[in-house]
Amino acid sequence: MKNKNEIYVTGHKNPDTDSVCSSIAYAWYLRRKKENAKAIIPGKLNPETEYVLKYFKLEKPKIIKSVKNKRLVLVDHNENSQSPDGIESAEILQIIDHHKINFQYAKPIYIHIEPLGSTATILSNIFLSEKIKIPTSIAGILLSAILSDTVIFKSSTTTQKDIKIAKILAKIVKIKNIEKFGISIKEKKASINGISAKDIILSDFKDFNFSGKKIGIGQIEVCDLKEVEQRKKEIYKALEKILKNQKYYLMILMATDIIKQGSEIMFSGQKEFLEKAFDVKINGNSFYLKNAMSRKKDIVPKISSVLLV
Repeated sequence: MKNKNEIYVTGHKNPDTDSVCSSIAYAWYLRRKKENAKAIIPGKLNPETEYVLKYFKLEKPKIIKSVKNKRLVLVDHNENSQSPDGIESAEILQIIDHHKINFQYAKPIYIHIEPLGSTATILSNIFLSEKIKIPTSIAGILLSAILSDTVIFKSSTTTQKDIKIAKILAKIVKIKNIEKFGISIKEKKASINGISAKDIILSDFKDFNFSGKKIGIGQIEVCDLKEVEQRKKEIYKALEKILKNQKYYLMILMATDIIKQGSEIMFSGQKEFLEKAFDVKINGNSFYLKNAMSRKKDIVPKISSVLLV
């Protein structure tokens, strides 16, 4: 018989390192508070997250695709469109996040949102402020999540608090060269060789709703855009197919070069909105944005500024 008091801690529908590691870390924290909490994931792990969990000898959370009627803590997201299936009937207890707020609920709940580079930074700061001794494995995955979400401090979302907390965690884990460790993490999902175009798009994908307009934005991180360039036609066809089949207003794949610190934006849908949003003239179905590393800060606000008018 299932325990009615069981709390599930979950990240967004397409798990990344920050959402998964933050789920594990916060479930650990709640168990310290005598709560019956466990981390779950709504989908398959990407190679980067698999590497991080294996490196720090932690088990993969159980995949639970529907959270119908479950008691939840949401981490690293707060929008229903990004939550696991069944969110409409779940009881939401808390939210810990670092994204913009787009959330409605029938009763007051605890919400902790800060404009930092990762949810892992927020959690680490909570643990440290409460003078909790963080185990090496938990410190390790929190450090990994910060490095992943800030793209080793290169993303525009990076704050001084992210860097400060990462250095503290690195001391706990005894990692001397943070940048080298960060690169070893990012390399695990930096190649798209052997991955289908659809899986490339959906590997780190989020839905957004702007005034009833459904927008899908995927992001991949690579060390060189040549591999992406070679598969542009294939990727565009997949974007177009998803757009038509699932009735998106706009589908975007943001291919981010973590070395050169810029992104190739491939899309299917309303080109004129992108031209207006980014003040560019687009030939074809892609354009390059220098210094664009973050979907949250460099892409979404620009699109919303046009579509919400």
